[in-house]
Amino acid sequence: MMTCEKYKNLIEKYVEGTISDGKLAELKIHTETCDSCRDEFERCVLLQDVVRQAFSSPMAAEKAGASLVARLSEEPNLRLRPARFGTALFAGKRAAIAAGILLAIGLLLGFTLGRAGKSARTPLTARVPISVGKIEGTVLVRHEGSDVWQALDASSNVYLGDTFHSTSRSACALRLDEESTLELNQNSMLILKLYNGETQFFLEHGECTASLESPHGPFFISTPNGRVEAMGTEFTVTVTDE
Repeated sequence: MMTCEKYKNLIEKYVEGTISDGKLAELKIHTETCDSCRDEFERCVLLQDVVRQAFSSPMAAEKAGASLVARLSEEPNLRLRPARFGTALFAGKRAAIAAGILLAIGLLLGFTLGRAGKSARTPLTARVPISVGKIEGTVLVRHEGSDVWQALDASSNVYLGDTFHSTSRSACALRLDEESTLELNQNSMLILKLYNGETQFFLEHGECTASLESPHGPFFISTPNGRVEAMGTEFTVTVTDE
């Protein structure tokens, strides 16, 4: 099965949303003749479809979480079972398939427990005049002091301390003001740290692109590797896992 190791890596890249069109075409050709890789690839595609459909309509977050878990339980191809080419696909920080199922369960538990304990939640921090622009795919937000992830939409309010998480093949734009935006690309996590004359974000992983009005106030994006200050009006910051 050493031949499949290459395609196992391509399946992981597909789940992460980082696979190129050429490599995706190569993977699809391989799965036409390899049962093991085809099974795993079909489970990945199905899982992404389940998540996308659960959050595709303007339903309440709690209902979306319940719908997602219900769909997962109905799909026999999404049962947790060892991969035929080994268990490496489920090991380490890139275990995206298992993590996706756990995220689904976590979403439902978070929505349910969050609703039950609403009065005991940590109060929200200050709301900021940032609005949500275009959203593609599934983007989640978590308020500071909360363990509950919610589906982000155009009507969502933004608060200091909010964490934004874009899933595979997803993206969103935050409108900082009439002339400035910050775009979060797929598989990224961004935290709003400060917004009051000086703007500070923390990009934990992934990629974001800022397009700022000129002139603009102090604007910083921190990463695990350092801090970037906006000297111009457009720039991109990327944090990789490597």
